[in-house]
Amino acid sequence: MPSREFRRAMRRKDQSQGNIVEKKRERHPLIYGFSLLILVIIVVTFIGTPAVRNRFGGGGSKIVFGSYQGHPIEYYPGNYLSERKDVLAEQIRQSGQKEDIEVQAYQVWRTAFDQTVAHEAMLLQAEQSGAWVSEDAVDKALIASGPWTQGGVFNEDRYRATSNAEKYAYRKLFREQLLDEQFQRDLFLNQRFSRKEIDFFKDMVAEQRKFSFVSFPFASYPDSELTAYGEKNKDKFRRIKLSQILIKSSETEALEIRKKLEDRTASFEEMARAHSKDAYAEKGGEAGWRYFYDLEADFEDKKPLEGVMGLEEGAYSPVLKNRFGWVIYRCDSPALQPDFSLPETLQVVRDYVMRYEKGQVEDYFVKKADAFTARTRDVGFLGAALSQNLTTYETEFFPLNYQGFYFLTPVRAKGDKANLASAGYNEDFFKKAFALAPGAVSSPVLLDDQVVVLRLDEVRKPPQNELDLMERFHAYFAQQTLQADLQNALLKPEYIKDDFNQVFYTYIFPKQR
Repeated sequence: MPSREFRRAMRRKDQSQGNIVEKKRERHPLIYGFSLLILVIIVVTFIGTPAVRNRFGGGGSKIVFGSYQGHPIEYYPGNYLSERKDVLAEQIRQSGQKEDIEVQAYQVWRTAFDQTVAHEAMLLQAEQSGAWVSEDAVDKALIASGPWTQGGVFNEDRYRATSNAEKYAYRKLFREQLLDEQFQRDLFLNQRFSRKEIDFFKDMVAEQRKFSFVSFPFASYPDSELTAYGEKNKDKFRRIKLSQILIKSSETEALEIRKKLEDRTASFEEMARAHSKDAYAEKGGEAGWRYFYDLEADFEDKKPLEGVMGLEEGAYSPVLKNRFGWVIYRCDSPALQPDFSLPETLQVVRDYVMRYEKGQVEDYFVKKADAFTARTRDVGFLGAALSQNLTTYETEFFPLNYQGFYFLTPVRAKGDKANLASAGYNEDFFKKAFALAPGAVSSPVLLDDQVVVLRLDEVRKPPQNELDLMERFHAYFAQQTLQADLQNALLKPEYIKDDFNQVFYTYIFPKQR
């Protein structure tokens, strides 16, 4: 998604010292790269591709990868997407990456597309705000770092040798780049904050707490519970070995294929390879062992599935309508009833329960955690842990660090002996943890894959150097928040028409057929 590249498009200028291209761009935040030789992978996958040569053969043609709010995201030599592609290709060349050539080409073009989407979004905002760039500013930028400047010296002969169309394209590109950067500079580098806001931010870390806790991990959900669930829902875990042909065009075509199978005028494998539209087609339709619950997910009407489960070896199902089209099954091995005494069958049940019935697992461990909390009232936290054979853990000191905004003090267990990664993003965790008095024990806290019970051990003020750092950190955090808000506002999926994959594999890296 383009949103993943938004921070890159913000051009925060944090490239390494060794990155020659970006170092030159930092000296003047404009366009550098028109004189770069295009990376070998670009020569192979772009200039060397007949489909692309033909596309540009008439001159002035463009490749359109999509649009942003109706504005085309397009490629033509000398425009923003072209410039970004060249710079990114040079970065890969200098890095010495040895990845597959198709992977590198995709990486270069996809990143250039994403950055161009963000660039187009910023230009549109700048335009709507009334921002503009003078012709004098464009002239100065072209003289300082344009395609006619070498070693800091403007080459007038090269300028005169350039066509008017190319000059216009360069001016347009530089003007847009200046406008984008000016708008971002105004937006991000001139923020003002009140003293009260900064003090509030510092107060969030002015108190740090340390806890003891016990964990009830979902991975310890007992086999006895799984067996009970499996026995109660035995039909779901029946399995049958099948091959299938999926037709998406029409029921008529599926019926014709079904008739050929009955008449033995074509083999199932031939029909699957020629007509089936799914991942099993290349294997002649072989789908392997399928569980009833797995098949059930493919159908809105579950009634025909009992007929499928009753097929004898070699028999064909009728043409059945599922969520993807029309399907014909062949039974390769008759259905088997589940044996819950087998570890592999219990693992299937476990996977199913964790995916589809996780609420049942949560309820089980919340009940166990409630019993533990009640026990602490009689024998204390450590006594309750010993009586139930539970391991106790300790956290590091951390403040009210919801969503991990403060990187110096994340929520984590001492020595990383237990995983509390999801706690930092759990509002209920902080509400219960920071409502405790010293020595008090919390009610159960449900995290992603476990239930924990906390005891507050100690409260302290952070070191002064951390408090001093917070004032400087506030500006960084505010900028990051603004960028995230801007990303959410500007790069909404409904604003972006993304045809990148289709266009890339049509014009840039055509698939061999």
